[in-house]
Amino acid sequence: MFASKDKSKEPVKSQRKENENMPEISSIQRPTTPSGPVSQSRTSNNPSIISKDLKIVGNLQTPHDILIEGKVEGDISARVLTVRETSEIEGHIRAEEAILEGFVKGEVRGSKIRLNKSARVQGDIIHGTIAIEAGAHFEGTVKRTEEPLGFSGKKEINSGAKKPAAAAAPSKTPAPLQKPLAGKF
Repeated sequence: MFASKDKSKEPVKSQRKENENMPEISSIQRPTTPSGPVSQSRTSNNPSIISKDLKIVGNLQTPHDILIEGKVEGDISARVLTVRETSEIEGHIRAEEAILEGFVKGEVRGSKIRLNKSARVQGDIIHGTIAIEAGAHFEGTVKRTEEPLGFSGKKEINSGAKKPAAAAAPSKTPAPLQKPLAGKF
């Protein structure tokens, strides 16, 4: 029973001879940085990148960072979102920090929002803090709130030109003026 050779291992030996120059998997080294081996987990220094030749139709959601140079048609949720000058976004954005340099059409919510001079934004911005560089194009309203990401108990502070509908008092239009009756005055 143990004396017979297993014939199934023969092709493997001959195949190995043909590929002697190929390193074995155990001898392949992982890339390293000056601080040590490259980690497989995502970090804030290592964002997911949507390159400028890529178009995504659908929602993006990650607890990490995203750098977008291409086109996205859908909502985006990330920790730090960077929208480069070459990018086009059509959808709502929700991020702790949003750095906008390209075209965005949709609502933007974030604790820290920055519109660089090349940004073109069409939509409302709900923020904790905002910076808008000279040259940025913006169409919409700006609203400051303590909880811009929409958590419970949010307290909005209006910094835009429009009043929120809830804060506006109902208007009482006076009755149309009528011609006074003769002899009454």
